[in-house]
Amino acid sequence: MTDPSPSAVPAPAALAAFLRGVERRGALFAQLQCGDAEHGDAALATAMRAFAAQAPSQPMADWPRGFWQKMMASPALHRPPAGARWPGAVAHLATLAPEDRQALLSRLAAGLPEDEAVEVLGVDMTRYRAALAAACPTDAAGQPDAAGWRALAEAIQQQMRDLPPERLARLARLREAALRPEAPVSRSPRPETQVPVAPATTRPRAVAAMPVRGRWRRWAVIAIVLACAGGLAVTFLNPRGLFGRGGDSLEEVGRTGLGLAEEPDIEQEALPPAEAAAATVAADQVLALHPDLDLLLDPESETLSNDAAFYAWYLAGTRQPLPAGKAADGAIEAGAQEEGRDTTF
Repeated sequence: MTDPSPSAVPAPAALAAFLRGVERRGALFAQLQCGDAEHGDAALATAMRAFAAQAPSQPMADWPRGFWQKMMASPALHRPPAGARWPGAVAHLATLAPEDRQALLSRLAAGLPEDEAVEVLGVDMTRYRAALAAACPTDAAGQPDAAGWRALAEAIQQQMRDLPPERLARLARLREAALRPEAPVSRSPRPETQVPVAPATTRPRAVAAMPVRGRWRRWAVIAIVLACAGGLAVTFLNPRGLFGRGGDSLEEVGRTGLGLAEEPDIEQEALPPAEAAAATVAADQVLALHPDLDLLLDPESETLSNDAAFYAWYLAGTRQPLPAGKAADGAIEAGAQEEGRDTTF
C-alpha cells in the first residue's frame, strides 16, 4: 500500500523545481570529474532520468542524497574520454586519481557536507578524509597549501556562475526530457486477432452514439412539447368544456365554478338596528365607554384645552424681550424663589 502523503507522492512541479536547483552543480561536477562538458551532460541526463523515476516513491527530504548517489555511481564519470582536459585555474584536477577528484568535487562543486558526502560516496569517514588530503593542493615543500585550496574553490564557483546561455538551455532541455514519462511501446496485434475496421463510408447512427442520459433527456423534451400542443388544441376546439359540461352556457359555468353542479346554500341574517344595539348597553356603562372620558371628568382642563390656541396667541403677542443683565437676574431670582432660598447678598 502506497503512502498518500505529499512527501511520498510529490507533485511534478516540486520535482521539476528540485532538478532546476541542482542542475548547475550537477553539470559542473560531471564536467570537472570527466574533463569534458558534453560527456558530463550525458551522464547528468542519465542520472536525472533515473532519479525522476525513483523520486516519487521517496520522501522529499531524501531527494538530495538520492540524486547525488545517481551522479556518483555513473560509470561514465569514472572513465574520462580521450579528449578530457582541465584548463586554466582547475588544471590541478588533471593530476588527481578519479576517486580523489570525486571526493574533492563532492565538496567544492556539489557542496555536500562531510556526513552526506560519505553516504553518497559509500565510504567511511577515514577514507573520505584521506581522499581529500590526497586531492588537496600542496606547496613546494609538499605540505597542504591553504591558499591553493581557496583559489581552486573560487575557480570552481566562478565557472558555475559563468555557464554560457546555450549550456543552460541544453540543461533545461535535459531536465524536461527527464521529467517527461516514456511512451509505452505499442505492439501490433497478431493477424488472427485483428479486428476488422468498418469502411470509411459507413457512418454510425447518431442515436446509437448518443449517451443513455442524453437519449432520456431528448424523449422527455419531446413528451413535454406534445403535451403542451395537445392542451392548446383542446382549448381552441372546446373552450367551454374545460370547466363545465359540453352544453353549459357561460353563465352556468360562471355560476357553478369548477365542477359545482348547483349553487351552494349560504345562510344570511340581518343585523339589528343601531338603536337596538345601543339599548343593549346599560346606562351606567355609557359614560365609561365614552371616548373623551378624561375631559368629561375634568371640566376645567376641558375649558383650557379648548382655549389653548387663544392663550398661545396672546402670550406670543404680549411677550417683550428683556435686557441680558435683567434676564439673567430674573432667572437667578426665579430659581432662588423656587428653591426657597434668600437671594439677598
